Amino acid sequence: MSSHEEAHFRSIVKAISYRICAAIATTTIVFVFTRKFALSVGIGLVEAFVKVIFYYVHERVWSCIKIGKKAHPLSSLPVDKPLDARDMEQVKAKLRDLGYIDDS
Repeated sequence: MSSHEEAHFRSIVKAISYRICAAIATTTIVFVFTRKFALSVGIGLVEAFVKVIFYYVHERVWSCIKIGKKAHPLSSLPVDKPLDARDMEQVKAKLRDLGYIDDS
């Protein structure tokens, strides 16, 4: 996963938190129009459950779309294994030597 992609867990948490806020708004709107509390809560719960799935799918599709994303210049390098702390220090040292990192 590149630094510009979101983890599935992050997309799920964002979807749930957004849907909670939106479900409260929907429940409130339905209650204002109907004055029926049980109906309002029922619609709010169903709407939240269904739309969290739609939001998650939407987020995952957009994570694959490159419009507006800036690719990191090193993201095209093929890396066969995760870098450990020692590897990262060597990469940082080389980038520093090449003038890409300024320690000041």
